[in-house]
Amino acid sequence: MSTLYLIRHGQASFGAADYDELSARGRQQACRLGDHFRQAGIRFDACWSGTLQRQRQTADEVRGRFRENGDEPPWTAETTALDEYDYEAVLRALVPTIQAEDPSFSRAVAAMFADQRSFQKVFGRVMRRWASGRDSLGAISSWDAFRDKVATGLQTIMAECQAGSRIAVFTSGGPIAAFVGTVLDLDPVKTIALSWQLVNASVTRFQFSPGRTSLASFNEQAHLEGQGAADLVTYR
Repeated sequence: MSTLYLIRHGQASFGAADYDELSARGRQQACRLGDHFRQAGIRFDACWSGTLQRQRQTADEVRGRFRENGDEPPWTAETTALDEYDYEAVLRALVPTIQAEDPSFSRAVAAMFADQRSFQKVFGRVMRRWASGRDSLGAISSWDAFRDKVATGLQTIMAECQAGSRIAVFTSGGPIAAFVGTVLDLDPVKTIALSWQLVNASVTRFQFSPGRTSLASFNEQAHLEGQGAADLVTYR
């Protein structure tokens, strides 16, 4: 059996001009993860990343911890199949629809960029609506199309590896949840809700062989909790 490690990127720069950039804490999370892999004797046969900056930077920080200790990790290949869905486009498309149906929703919308709880309230409701497939959003990808793109990309990666390989994949909460949902055959609304449980720089593992993929662990985060570093456990 081979092992696929789906790694969520470290904390990005929420509220900053450029969200798609690891925060200082995000870099620390990624370094802690790299040390965890190295100390546990986990070496990878291939590394993959999405094309988003926060995904690339997480891969670079993890690989850098190996390199600093004289162990050159594999080069990181990239694919857009591992990119996060365009949540900003989904918000722009569906917020007005939900406001029209429920005017009280506007209060949370007004506060969403100043208050993380309001943001999560808006984000969660909009993304569940998107996943339900109730609305036609034109050029914006549906949840089903996004899920299928992720599954196809990861299946291609797994098909290329040799038996017994360890594959590191640096991605985001949406793709990780989508693949867990695919493997466990979950409905779309339950699947997308999984992404809100995923900790930055957490690890979700799958065991696989030709024709078979099984979930081995979900949202591993113990490497972020030790040595008095509970502040490294973040969700956004």
